[in-house]
Amino acid sequence: MVSSGMRGAGRRGRYAVLPALLLSLLVAGAPAVADTTTTMDDAGTSTATAGPDDASATTSAPPTTQAQARPRTRVLTHPLGQVADGPEPDGATLTEAISDELDSDWLGPARRRAVTVRDALTGDVLASRNADRPVTPASTAKLLSAAAIVTGLPVDSTFTTRVVRGAEPGQIVLVAGGDMLLARGEGDPDAVAGRAGVGDLAAQAAEALQEQGVTGPVEVALDLQHVAGPHALRTWTDYWVSEGYTGRIVQIGLEEDRALPQLPSPRDPEQEAARAFVAALEEHGVEVADGDGPDDPGWDAEVVEAPAGAEVLASVESAPVRDVLALALATSDNAMVEQLARQAAVAAGRSADQEAVTAWIVDTVEQDYGIDMTGLTLADASGLSGGTRLTVDVVAEVLVDGADGSHPALQSVLAAGGLPIAGYTGTLHDRFHLPVHAAAVGNARAKTGSLPHVTSLAGTVVTADGRLLVYAMTADDIGEDGAVLEARSSLDEVVAQLARCGC
Repeated sequence: MVSSGMRGAGRRGRYAVLPALLLSLLVAGAPAVADTTTTMDDAGTSTATAGPDDASATTSAPPTTQAQARPRTRVLTHPLGQVADGPEPDGATLTEAISDELDSDWLGPARRRAVTVRDALTGDVLASRNADRPVTPASTAKLLSAAAIVTGLPVDSTFTTRVVRGAEPGQIVLVAGGDMLLARGEGDPDAVAGRAGVGDLAAQAAEALQEQGVTGPVEVALDLQHVAGPHALRTWTDYWVSEGYTGRIVQIGLEEDRALPQLPSPRDPEQEAARAFVAALEEHGVEVADGDGPDDPGWDAEVVEAPAGAEVLASVESAPVRDVLALALATSDNAMVEQLARQAAVAAGRSADQEAVTAWIVDTVEQDYGIDMTGLTLADASGLSGGTRLTVDVVAEVLVDGADGSHPALQSVLAAGGLPIAGYTGTLHDRFHLPVHAAAVGNARAKTGSLPHVTSLAGTVVTADGRLLVYAMTADDIGEDGAVLEARSSLDEVVAQLARCGC
């Protein structure tokens, strides 16, 4: 539910989101945004030649997982507080300044490149190429989903995971509440992934049962009534799931079970969470009924509907929606974005099926943000499915709304780390690494997007004169001969040139 207000080792550590304000973003110490949960946004040197847009084609060797994030040894201050003092660039001068970078052959045919650069404060268009032509946005489509999600889920609210009395004698029910970032053991109050812990939930439940004099074995069941839906979208290929480019969309899950390239999530993450809960109960001295638990390899918790008004034995709270959504954007986590969009759509009175969720996102972007979506298509909330067609103009308009203060909830998500920092965090931790990119490192923020043949980048950057700009760029025909890294570097060069601009 949304409220206002240990056996086996985990596969990897916890994640945390960079706490920040839009007008003063500081970067110091260890990486604060998860740098390991990725999608095609973080492909390595190999290039996939098939994907959602070409399900019948074959695929070359899958990309490697991300490299380790570079250590950060100095404080980087984003001068957004001085943005209003900087002069707005001259459009013609700025266009000329970035023309060579935009003409890079690595970006594919000229007609398949789209770019817009806008002033973040006024919304004025400063540079534009094919900006009104629908293109494949890849994961930059997540920005539209985020804009909608914050209208359906209060950003300060949390997801509650509960344990309640079951309908049967001796039965307790683990009730999913939308948190797919549970720690296996104790929760970490300073983390986003792993804020709430299964171990803490079990400790509370064990104490409650002991106080009530429960001595016999208990049966553990699982309630998945929160926001029901399939684990994978029908428009996703099996490859994306089986190879770990997306996890499964679940109502409850362990943060360690989030997917990584070549390290997919378990077949049933919800049951994995139930097994972890049973193991933690046993560690706290609760006798579990025979056959209930991880020692029985064939065991699954019985899926039931918890009785209305059932006694609550234990509960834990996730990190706020603001930070959960920021983490999903920063790491480009397809399953997390889809799950958050489902919850928000249902909270807004829509159903949880794929078509209803995407229709709700489109309606919300039009009605709440005043952005014309006529003739555009959103196939899913994450940008992974084939068939999504957006203009870079629309993506940029969403970013302007998130940067200029007109939509504080969206602004707070982007400021909380939802836009990774060039060269340091999230899906940009290994970007902007060439000397020509230096002006953008620690300055630019952006949502990345990558699919076979597609690379995109959308975010903000501060010019040499101290003016905040918004940009959105896509090249959706970059070829299949290992060109992805060069194409990304070309977009990074455009952003670096914007950062150098004293236009």
